[in-house]
Amino acid sequence: MVTAVTSTATTSSTPQTASESSSVSLAKNFDTFLTLLTTQLKNQDPTSPMDSKEFTTQLVQFSQVEQSINQNKNLEKLISMFSAQQSSNNLNFIGKIVDVDDNQVKLQQGGAAFWSYELPAGVNNVKYNIINSSGQVVRSVTQTSEQAGGFKTGKTEIAWDGKDGQGNALPAGTYKLEVVAKDAGGKTVDGVKVYARGYVEALETVDGTQYLVVSGNKFLPEKVVSVFPAPTNDNTGDDEEEEAAS
Repeated sequence: MVTAVTSTATTSSTPQTASESSSVSLAKNFDTFLTLLTTQLKNQDPTSPMDSKEFTTQLVQFSQVEQSINQNKNLEKLISMFSAQQSSNNLNFIGKIVDVDDNQVKLQQGGAAFWSYELPAGVNNVKYNIINSSGQVVRSVTQTSEQAGGFKTGKTEIAWDGKDGQGNALPAGTYKLEVVAKDAGGKTVDGVKVYARGYVEALETVDGTQYLVVSGNKFLPEKVVSVFPAPTNDNTGDDEEEEAAS
């Protein structure tokens, strides 16, 4: 599998920032102000000179605007530095397995899909529903605590082979996992958490916003709740229980 960071070709010209544009505009206005002031001083009536308070006030206003523009320039630099740092941090996700705070995954034709889930205490019965983009349940599996050997706390991975209950391969698309937990009395237990699990293939920028491409799906980096190294022959993930939706 090849990992990549997508990029878009741009022209060599760098657009002005908002503060740079404002600075240019202020300089032009200040030049105009000085020209007008000089002309007024040259043509004033010696017996009735101009009141210096008016143009002194305008000079102060220009100075205040210039200070604000300089502050904006510094803020833009800080934002740019933060964005660069954030981009560098996001690159570290590539090649890792992540859990995302979203229960939707993309199934590739003939492939498999993965989620992880967390159960609260007191669960005796769990029903797993695989739901397609139309809201239809395409596969459903129920498991009791006895069958599972007891439901464990913490995250548990569940793998789906992309097939319905009759063993038919389902088309590629977006699917989600619904986990319904019940106690010994048959009452639904709240607090079940489901996460999409996948391999981070790339980092993609769309309209200035960066997304992680996780097994073909795009997620914001801040939605990542867990990060794991990609499995190797020496790392089989024995610390987590794996279940197949079969």
